[in-house]
Amino acid sequence: MHGPRVDHVLAQAPPEAWQRLPASAGAKCERFYDGVAAGLPAERGFDGDELTRKRWMLARRSISKPDEYAYSLACAPLDATVADLVGGDL
Repeated sequence: MHGPRVDHVLAQAPPEAWQRLPASAGAKCERFYDGVAAGLPAERGFDGDELTRKRWMLARRSISKPDEYAYSLACAPLDATVADLVGGDL
């Protein structure tokens, strides 16, 4: 079974779904980009039937080129926030 294309899903994201996030410190100042995350169905843990982790589709786009996306998949504990995923605090 195939789902919708990621670029089609991102094109439908409402403007308020995108968050301005720090990318990294540049040579002269901190750089920012716009990011969005969509939760995917949780998955079962290795030790039984209990749901233990959630999958995410993460995307970011340049502020100056909002039609160009970079995206990835992530897997994190059920209580993880978007800030945890973006900040690498897991």
